Amino acid sequence: MCGIAGVLDYQRHGLEINAAHVDRMVDALAHRGPNGRGVWRNDGVALGHRRLSVLDPTAAGAQPMRYAVRNLVVTYNGEIYNFRELRAELEEAGHHFVTNCDTEVLLAAYAEWGTAAVERFNGIFAFGLWDERAQRLWLVRDRLGIKPLYYSTQGNLLRFGSEVKAILADPTFQRRPNRAGLDSFLSFGFIPAPETGFEDIRQLPPASELIIENGRLRLRQYWQLKMGEADYTADEAQELFAEKFSKAVRQQLVSDVPLGGFLSGGIDSAAVVAEMQRASSHKVRTFSAGFEDASFDERSAAAETAQLIGTDHADLLVKLDVEDTVDRFLALNDDPFADSSSLAVYHLCQAAAQRVTVALSGDGADELLGGYSTYSATTLAASYRRLPNWSRALVRQMVAAMPASDSRYNVQQFASRFVAGAEEPEGRDFGSWRIHFNDGHKSNMCRPHFLTSKSDPVGVYADHYHSSPGATTRLKKMLHADLTFYLPSDMLVKVDRMSMAHGLEVRVPFLDHELVEFCATLPSSLLAHLPFPKQNKLILRRHLKERLGTNLSRRKKTGFNVPIEKAMRGPLWSRFYDAVSTTRFRQEGPFEVNKLLSHAARHVTHEIDAGHALFSALVLADWWERWLH
Repeated sequence: MCGIAGVLDYQRHGLEINAAHVDRMVDALAHRGPNGRGVWRNDGVALGHRRLSVLDPTAAGAQPMRYAVRNLVVTYNGEIYNFRELRAELEEAGHHFVTNCDTEVLLAAYAEWGTAAVERFNGIFAFGLWDERAQRLWLVRDRLGIKPLYYSTQGNLLRFGSEVKAILADPTFQRRPNRAGLDSFLSFGFIPAPETGFEDIRQLPPASELIIENGRLRLRQYWQLKMGEADYTADEAQELFAEKFSKAVRQQLVSDVPLGGFLSGGIDSAAVVAEMQRASSHKVRTFSAGFEDASFDERSAAAETAQLIGTDHADLLVKLDVEDTVDRFLALNDDPFADSSSLAVYHLCQAAAQRVTVALSGDGADELLGGYSTYSATTLAASYRRLPNWSRALVRQMVAAMPASDSRYNVQQFASRFVAGAEEPEGRDFGSWRIHFNDGHKSNMCRPHFLTSKSDPVGVYADHYHSSPGATTRLKKMLHADLTFYLPSDMLVKVDRMSMAHGLEVRVPFLDHELVEFCATLPSSLLAHLPFPKQNKLILRRHLKERLGTNLSRRKKTGFNVPIEKAMRGPLWSRFYDAVSTTRFRQEGPFEVNKLLSHAARHVTHEIDAGHALFSALVLADWWERWLH
């Protein structure tokens, strides 16, 4: 993995590309690539790179990399796992290679097949390729959105980078808040592509390419996830899943530097690590993190799994330190992001990076195979809406009377989310489960001018539910929405930011696009029996039972969460209060701060559970002060 950046006078007006500004953009990404730095410049264009050496760590693999025969230059972040197969095919076509890395294969693939080359890549990637002959810049992001790419066309200059901070490093860039993006952030704690928190910065959506040529920008989606219900028997599906999953894991073990795996107490990471160990001749290094609060601590379960599989395991006790963890996390948030589990992932990546450069994780299995409780809740909601109004009103009263709790398994919070979301129509009910600030909260606590935004965050989530190609079941519609909306906007952002903060590359075998395409067509009955929450990820549980035994395959989902409700009543309260009380945020931010503080006071006294919402407000207030000005 690496950090990439670039600038283009895209309308070819003869604008000067300031070399010092480009250097600042590249250096803003130093954490993503501690092993090397490079900048390539030509008339009206500059590409920059920070290198994390994984394949061919010699100087020959340095970037930006040129392909002199065709006057091509690329700055590239990611891994193309099938690069050796592509290299063999390209060599037969007459191409010659001088390195052992996938970057040179990417360049040769473009030289041979043009922009259609991306459809041949199996991997995780974001890159910018300059074609000098065609005067064309080609920006590309991988199919599932595992690697990020941001861009801006402010001031007739196209700027791009792996993180927003690369664009902000150019001192001539004018920073303005984007109400549509911030409205989504208040709703979910994240901002989905193509929006960001800045008016003039966009995210390149997953599975998309942006071609800049002749002064025009052309955005194209080169891949679409198609759902279905193929006619597999359970045995046929199981055999194919095992084959494709094994291939995905083994393919992602390619590395010229130390490699390991994340291991929680659940079955997703266990499946990945078990496959890693089967493919390895030595003990695989594994890592887990936990908390002093026993209800949030998975270290003992992870240790049992490690012993069963036979890995070289290490765990870490995480403490929510206001001056350390939270401040470091906030410093990474150049675009607002408030998934509190990032605090644990930050420490996990920090520990792993001391021993390995590459780690495989189990991310994506829940969205791919139906593992979230929201799938059960949405299924129940359809039945709940058929109850008489008076009985639903009685349920709401009972839920409102339930006490708040700091427990990980917070029944009051789950029940409150359910009775609120279940009143929404199909599609919107599913999008409602992840709400931090609902429309009522925003109407009560936000300034009127902020609410003039015509955005509808829950509606956008619902659109991904309703526009599911080939989906004929409720489960497949929910999976499509999560794979195309929630996963790239939240889970993958968390993994990328927290890992790259420590120069660690994280790979996600469950999101191998060939495996994803296969699982998207599996019969829903082989994935989950809804609404029963413990009967999910059935094909993965059966796979694990065959590999490791019954007990592990029966483990329930726990999630890599942190006790944020408790933290917002304790160690993070003063940090929250100070952040939202600054003069600038009071005057310019979206909240009527006194109303927000009243809401927060109800949380502190256990009248309500609003920890996730208050953490979002803390993140936004800090971002306003740190990045907007």
